[in-house]
Amino acid sequence: MPFLAREKLERLAGPVPVGCVWLGLGSATAAEITSLSGARMAVIDGEHGEATALRMPDILRGLAVGGCASLVRVGDLGHGTVKRALDAGADGILFPQIESAEAARAAASSALFPPEGTRGSALGVVRAAGFGTEADYKTAWNDRALVAVQIESVAGLTAVNRIAEVGTVDMLFFGPYDYAASAGLDPAADTDVLVAVLAEIVEAAHEHGKIAGVFPWPGADIASLAAAGADLVAIASDVRAIADTVAAATAALEATR
Repeated sequence: MPFLAREKLERLAGPVPVGCVWLGLGSATAAEITSLSGARMAVIDGEHGEATALRMPDILRGLAVGGCASLVRVGDLGHGTVKRALDAGADGILFPQIESAEAARAAASSALFPPEGTRGSALGVVRAAGFGTEADYKTAWNDRALVAVQIESVAGLTAVNRIAEVGTVDMLFFGPYDYAASAGLDPAADTDVLVAVLAEIVEAAHEHGKIAGVFPWPGADIASLAAAGADLVAIASDVRAIADTVAAATAALEATR
């Protein structure tokens, strides 16, 4: 039987709320460190980060060391981009800038095998199917694939209930920074507005049996976002972990002069 959206997430990463780590460096070593540090899920950023199709298998191998689940945020909605990420072994796809039910349906289709979708298969030669050793990969995939779409514009929010109704979509993920830009907001100053937007997305997701995810913004910490009903919350990123640690250490040393 098909797994419900929340069940899919919990089978992959444990009880909700789940914390995810954003991987933007395209580094297999950073992925391995993330996994061994206890992360339950990672989002490999192929939209703004440095993860390429060539690097993807090694990044996913790094995550597999510690049993960390994976979503790949693709940089475009092309079937080839989605196919390569999934063939490399990702557990699901995060599609950016979804603004209509039609776009959500088309995105999900590229991630699923027929008859639910249009994903092509070459099971004997791809890592996802164990290079032909996992006989049930194709038959089980549609039931366990995690399909997530980002709501990150005014148009996307306007269509949020219709998007949530799409049966092949599992998660609505709020992108606060792009939404703020779309709505003419300042993420640091307009936290209350963004919290209300998140509440609308969470309500739409849960009402239709879906899960909700979110990336934090200034004034909205991890605990408050989980308390607001988010099932998946970004808790760290490889880029910020390095940048913030170095900046804090440098400032601490300079303060002694």
